[in-house]
This record gives sequence, structure tokens and C-alpha cells, in this order.
Amino acid sequence: MKYLYSALVAVGLAMFAAPSIAADARNVTVVNETGYAIKFLGFNAPDDGLDEWDNELEKVLQNTASTYVEFDDDDDGCVWNIRVDWQDYNESVLWKNVNLCKFTALRLRYDHGTKTTSFVAE
Repeated sequence: MKYLYSALVAVGLAMFAAPSIAADARNVTVVNETGYAIKFLGFNAPDDGLDEWDNELEKVLQNTASTYVEFDDDDDGCVWNIRVDWQDYNESVLWKNVNLCKFTALRLRYDHGTKTTSFVAE
């Protein structure tokens, strides 16, 4: 019994000493279901204005492909603007004030009838 107690105490201490591995609530998987390749995927805080963007893609995001976007500890808040630029078109899509803490995936979709791009949050 003495060894069982010691083992439980050791496991408990290890759990508190280990760094937290929980994912940031804003981290999100973006799935391209638009039918078009995406060359730019950017997130910025609403207070940053619409001129300050960083591309989260290392390469073009092809149709049906996905990418995982991780946020840094330096980033604040759940609400972000999202911008997408197409590979073969000089147009951007912008969604303002999206609360990333409410879901873990964004499925980007394009409606050919209305010619609009939208996302489905999961």
C-alpha cells in the first residue's frame, strides 16, 4: 500500500510539473472546399486594421486540402478577421470579426450561383 501511495503522489506531481499541452482555443483547421486554389490565408485582430496581414500558408492550398493554423501566446482575443486570396484571380475574400474560440474547423466553400464564398464552422 505504501508503494501505491508513493506512485500516485509521483504521478500527481508529474501532471502538475508537465507543461500544458492543451491547444489554444483559437487554433483552427482550414479546409479548402471552394474548387479553387488559395495562395494567401491571413488572420489579423480587428484592432490591427485591414492592411496588416501575415500569410499562414507555406504553399498554395489546393482544393480539398487543409491546413492547421496555430496562434501564438502573443496573440490576444478570440475575434479575428480572415482574408483569403485566390491563386488565379486578383480578388480577396474578407470575413470580419470571426470568433475563432467557438469552433475548431473552417470549411471554405464557393457558391457558383451567387458567386459568393462562405465558410462553415465546425
